[in-house]
Amino acid sequence: MDNNTQDKLQALMTAYADKLPGKIQELQLAWQDLQTKYDKEKLMEFHREAHTLCGSAGTYGYIELSQVVRELSNYLRDHLDSRELTAEQSEVISLLMQQIESIPLIQNKLTFFKSEDVATTKLIYLLNPDHDFAKELAAHFVGTEYELHQLTNLADFMAAVQNNPPAAMIVDVEYLGENEASLLYEWQKKHDIVIPLLCTATNGDISDRLCAVRAGGSVFMRKPFDVFYLIKMLDQLIGSAAEEAFRILIVDDSPSLGEYYSLILQKEGMVARTISNSLQTLDLIAEFQPDLLLLDVYMPNCTGIELAAILRQEPLYTHIPIIFLSSEDDKLKQLAALNLGGDDFLTKPILPQHLVAAVRSRAKRAGILSSYMLRDSLTGLLNHSNILYQLEIELIRARRYDYPLSFAMIDIDNFKTINDQYGHMIGDRVLKKLSEMLITHLSKSDYVGRYGGEEFAVILTNTSLTAAKRHLDDLRKHFSQMHFRGENYDFTVSFSVGVASFGDILSAQDLIKAADQALYKAKHEGRNRVVTS
Repeated sequence: MDNNTQDKLQALMTAYADKLPGKIQELQLAWQDLQTKYDKEKLMEFHREAHTLCGSAGTYGYIELSQVVRELSNYLRDHLDSRELTAEQSEVISLLMQQIESIPLIQNKLTFFKSEDVATTKLIYLLNPDHDFAKELAAHFVGTEYELHQLTNLADFMAAVQNNPPAAMIVDVEYLGENEASLLYEWQKKHDIVIPLLCTATNGDISDRLCAVRAGGSVFMRKPFDVFYLIKMLDQLIGSAAEEAFRILIVDDSPSLGEYYSLILQKEGMVARTISNSLQTLDLIAEFQPDLLLLDVYMPNCTGIELAAILRQEPLYTHIPIIFLSSEDDKLKQLAALNLGGDDFLTKPILPQHLVAAVRSRAKRAGILSSYMLRDSLTGLLNHSNILYQLEIELIRARRYDYPLSFAMIDIDNFKTINDQYGHMIGDRVLKKLSEMLITHLSKSDYVGRYGGEEFAVILTNTSLTAAKRHLDDLRKHFSQMHFRGENYDFTVSFSVGVASFGDILSAQDLIKAADQALYKAKHEGRNRVVTS
């Protein structure tokens, strides 16, 4: 854990230790007030305070205190509908309060897990004895950030993995026996590391797929497969552990706990934002565009369950996964919360590694499912409506933070001639190749979409018009030098670009119009060039 994060966590723990006696006293005063005059609202508030203290005390290492406060919280929860507290119920609560007051405030030592260092290399190991297949696959990796290395037998493969762990592995399961498949899985388990494994096979029947599962495969691909899709899967699998900065919005009425969870997630490369007022959630979602929501259940004004129900009524937010994080341990209440819109339920206190694993798993799965809905089926790029939606979002950010923003329209030159002369399958190959090049050579913060037909749209965030033109012109030159070869043909392809920049242009529609006019000018002037608005 880096020193900065460690210092912040230590500061949070120190601040919590200083405030803890006051929190217990507040709980005592709430109980005294309730005993003086019973009121259902006061009972609910008393329960909420106990519930919050249970989660925070356990999170910061006061395990014994957390366990007794949980007993109190659960007992209060079971009597929230009472018109009044009986003498017997009051006695139980008083005994629990006395027990809470007598617990020494000794903090258990917190140990934060240390993730395995993520491989900085983009080395990919391929286990496949077919040299022609490996050579063809390696050709597609040229120009990407990955380096493919072929191994032809399992012994050499395992030795290479052990001596120099790769960023990912590609294994053809046709060359694995049942015992050999298990070796891969057991080796990773023994060394407590996880290297993304993509399994391939020609048949793709149940036995091949079972072998892939037993080997610990993350993805199964049937040959022949689309190499563009393979590279996208590598981006997703490797990025989830190294570069994929999932955006997590934490809604918890305890600012201290919210910041604690935020630091844990940020330490693992995620981008986390925290709010303590649940009524502000909708506004922040529109700005922050989170990949996942982490919600406390019991919050004043609007509970986590109510908030989840509100979000599920909005079509734009139905795809965002919601994880409830609460001290609530009643399984029926947890199931009820999930039925109202949650995807998972985590019980406080939770170990940092369990929190990270749950958040990353849900965010990654949602991202994969979302990609099928948001992306063009041929190229894997954002589809027409979603590239425009993303442009609206980036314009809001550019205005708010005064960032430069450029937008480009790209059109493949003479694409109809390519389809007519070589056929639509070759035309599709050209579209995929351009898509692959744009994704691999643009920044991770940029967005690429298929606008329609042979037209593409590119959003270059935090990029001036001059920088956008220079970068897109380099890509234009690079693409025009690529050769598309077949049995009876060998040809090159060019494209034209129109670029506009956010500044005097205030709306997305005007930005698109300006880029489109620049593209028209590029075509009119002879194609194969970049023109700015």
